[in-house]
Amino acid sequence: MARGRRNRLELLTLSIVALRPMIQSPLKNRPSRQSVIAALLALALLLPAWWWTGLWRQERLITEKQSQVAEILAVQGRSLGTEINGRLAVLKALKNFVEERIHANREIAPAEFAAFGTGIGSGTSGVRALSIAPGGITQFISPAGSDDSLTGQDLLNDARPQVRADVQRAVRSHRVVISGPYALRPRGLGLVARQALYVDENLWGLISLVLDLPPIFTEAGLNTPPQGLQTALLDRSGRLLSGKKTALAGDPVFFQVNLPDGPWKLAALPAEGWTAAVEKPLLQFRATTLAIAVLIAFLIGLAAGYRAHLTLAVRQRTDALQRSLAEHREEEEQLRRTLDNLRQAMGATLRTLAQAVETKEPYTAGHHKRVADLARTIAMEMGLSDEALEGIRTAGILHDVGKIPLPADILNKPAKLSAAEFQEVKTHSQTGYDILNDIEFPWPVARIVWQHHERMDGSGYPLGLKGEEILLEARVLAVADVVEAMCSHRTYRPMPGLDEALEEIGAQRGVLYDPAVVDACLRIFREKDFRLV
Repeated sequence: MARGRRNRLELLTLSIVALRPMIQSPLKNRPSRQSVIAALLALALLLPAWWWTGLWRQERLITEKQSQVAEILAVQGRSLGTEINGRLAVLKALKNFVEERIHANREIAPAEFAAFGTGIGSGTSGVRALSIAPGGITQFISPAGSDDSLTGQDLLNDARPQVRADVQRAVRSHRVVISGPYALRPRGLGLVARQALYVDENLWGLISLVLDLPPIFTEAGLNTPPQGLQTALLDRSGRLLSGKKTALAGDPVFFQVNLPDGPWKLAALPAEGWTAAVEKPLLQFRATTLAIAVLIAFLIGLAAGYRAHLTLAVRQRTDALQRSLAEHREEEEQLRRTLDNLRQAMGATLRTLAQAVETKEPYTAGHHKRVADLARTIAMEMGLSDEALEGIRTAGILHDVGKIPLPADILNKPAKLSAAEFQEVKTHSQTGYDILNDIEFPWPVARIVWQHHERMDGSGYPLGLKGEEILLEARVLAVADVVEAMCSHRTYRPMPGLDEALEEIGAQRGVLYDPAVVDACLRIFREKDFRLV
């Protein structure tokens, strides 16, 4: 029994020895666990923001696409209105022709009317026939023989309800009334424009103009919709005149075609729908922002891991201090190395954020480092403290971080930006402040980035600050940013060069830029041979 007890004790001892690494392993990996947990928590917080940002971007893209379609539609709509109204001018000329003879008490001679109709209708496509109906009875038609069935037709008592209603509307309204479209013989689709004529407030009769729609639609471009779009044309009562009904089923863009008898509506939308039309740029935006979210989560996890490592190192070194003064020096050195690593990690984080901006604007590669170096050198020339120098350098690296959410097609546009595009680019100062404001830097980095486009005379943005209202560090960064930008090539302009950059800041000394900052910048280039690398 004693031997069995001894065997069981030995087995228990061996089990404890075997389990010890399994128990100690999680403790040894605690910083890594904290790093992973912090990264996952950060990612869990960032993913909803990423998703809602994608939805916001989708709405913006659809709005932009709708504006583009609206511009195309406006061109077609104005063209259609011009084509129809131009032909309705023929009816106005016919009115003048008839009224001139009524007021002169002259009979309308068939030959004279035929000559008038031939002259005014020649060379104008889409004008099928003109007719005059004294007392509402059609008596004159041009060209002769175009539709003999209309001769003698009583328009006021026409058997067709719709025609009778349109004629009565023309009589009551004293203006041009458009009827149709009708199927015209031998073929085609047409409109009839009518107007009642009066003598001393008494109805004299009616004049009519018959128009063929196909040549009008062809000249207005309606028969060949713009590539990738489907269109539909509706008359004032909502009837489909041209195009496809499907163009009305997906929240189309409308353009109003103004006609004397009331407006028509021209509708259009992408053939595949609004969402599918912006799918490609939306996927690119989502991929970019997702990569940024993952990168930020990784950096947060890395920082959390460093913090855990630092905490563990401090605890271990504190225990060692109680045992030996000699070990204290060693632990102090270890702590210094750890702090250096954290500082390097922070520098890597700042460079990564700057590279994220430069990824959106490839032509600005190295811009942020050069601006940071120039700003720090100017500040050093001005005799600012080491604390201020470090803050200016950090803000210089991050000054364009607010450009990350901006569309790449605007940042890399090879031409001058439109007013709307420039307004969108100007938001990057506020966006940069919003991104950096919650990060606890030992310097006012967020405010410097916020104000680096402010100017001494208040003409800057986003706050319109003046003079001493602007942080000194921001005034330094503003001059460095302008000089570096003018010494670099851009897709929308050639490089002005250093001489022109220095001439520019000298000319605006005290107007846009701080005089002391401008003087320091000119000295380091002209007297101390500073070079942008």
